[in-house]
Amino acid sequence: MNNHSCTMRSFATVLLFILLSNLLSAQNPTPDNTSKTADHYFSVSSDTRVRFAPGNLQYQPSTKMWRFAPSQIETLGWKESYSYPRYRGWIDLFGWGTALTPTNYSDNSQEYNFVDWGLFCGLPTGDGKQWRTLSLSEWTYLLSQRPKARRLYALAYVCGQYGLILLPDNWQRPKGIPMRTGPKEEGTNIYNATRWQTLEAAGAVFLPASVRRIGTLVQGSASACHYWISSPNPDTPTEALYLLVNPYLPQIKSAPKSHGLSVRLVQNY
Repeated sequence: MNNHSCTMRSFATVLLFILLSNLLSAQNPTPDNTSKTADHYFSVSSDTRVRFAPGNLQYQPSTKMWRFAPSQIETLGWKESYSYPRYRGWIDLFGWGTALTPTNYSDNSQEYNFVDWGLFCGLPTGDGKQWRTLSLSEWTYLLSQRPKARRLYALAYVCGQYGLILLPDNWQRPKGIPMRTGPKEEGTNIYNATRWQTLEAAGAVFLPASVRRIGTLVQGSASACHYWISSPNPDTPTEALYLLVNPYLPQIKSAPKSHGLSVRLVQNY
């Protein structure tokens, strides 16, 4: 075989490899971390709209990597083994503002100064806008002050998981899927995976319930939602505010900054 034939055969092999690589890339595009509800927005003030991350924030201690939960329904809870420095799994219960110290399990609340997870998680946004944590005034506006606010959230069970459904300003309920909005209605809102996929595609956001962590111990069961707010408690320096959703309604509560709660980030629309 002459050199010319070898060269042509090598070129053909490289070309085939490139074509196959491009085909695989087209079939499996690199995922970004923008929400599946990217075309839907939520007003958090009279002039600010946001969209929510596609899942709760998670951290892997062994690699020091952040990610969003693979689905909006997923929560990890807590086991004492999660506190090991080289733990290879993921955790999703954090002390208040622990972007730089996500594995701080100290019960000394004076060690916690708020650093927004969105600033340092390094997760892509799709359009370059910064991830961040909602403030007290923004949660208040979202749940009670935006137009038709009480019609734009619902308590529900999704795939057996209790939580809070948030609906976008431009919400249009899919036909054939009933929903009772407002407080005290979770017993009538029960959705399987198929129905939830339809609701999610229409812009619905789900905040799943989870336990709360105190030090390296668990308090309570996954029957209520506990989500950190970026605002401290102005009356108690060692505490910060969080969103509590129990089987009745969403409300704002206060907890020691050292407690481990869930985090759901947003970005400006």
